[in-house]
Amino acid sequence: MNKILKGRGLSGGIAEGEAIITSQPFSISAAFTFPLIQFSRKLKVADRTHELYRKDVGDKILIFPYPIGTTTLGFVLLETIHRGIGPKAIVCERGEPLMSSGAVAADIFFGIQFPIVDQIDFKELEKIKNGSIVRVNGTEGTLEIIE
Repeated sequence: MNKILKGRGLSGGIAEGEAIITSQPFSISAAFTFPLIQFSRKLKVADRTHELYRKDVGDKILIFPYPIGTTTLGFVLLETIHRGIGPKAIVCERGEPLMSSGAVAADIFFGIQFPIVDQIDFKELEKIKNGSIVRVNGTEGTLEIIE
C-alpha cells in the first residue's frame, strides 16, 4: 500500500521518480550555478559544504528541510528546469517564495510544470530512503511513497 503525505502545493504539476534526500538545508544557487555556467549536461551539486556535493540531482525528486534563499534562487531553478537538467520536483518542510517563483515562471514562459510541495513534517520525509520511488503532486500538495 502506498503512503501519501499531505502538504501544500506551491506550484502545480505531477512528477514521479527516484528520491534524493538531504537533512541539510539546501542552497539552490550555491549548488546549481556552477554546473549551469559550465553548460553541464548533469546537475551535480557544486556546493562543497553540502553533504550532496558531487551528487547528480538531475531527474530526481529533491527532498530537503528548507531552502537557503538568495535573490537568484528562482532564476537558477528556472534555468535548470528550462534546460531540462534539473530535479523533477522539490519537496521540503518549509518552502520559500523565491524558490516557487522559478517553478511558476517555468510554467508561464515555457509551459513546463515543476511541482513543489512543502509543509510536510521533515520527520516524515526523513523516513523515505534515497532511491525510493515517489510521486509529487503539486496541484494537490501531496507526496506519495510508491516503493
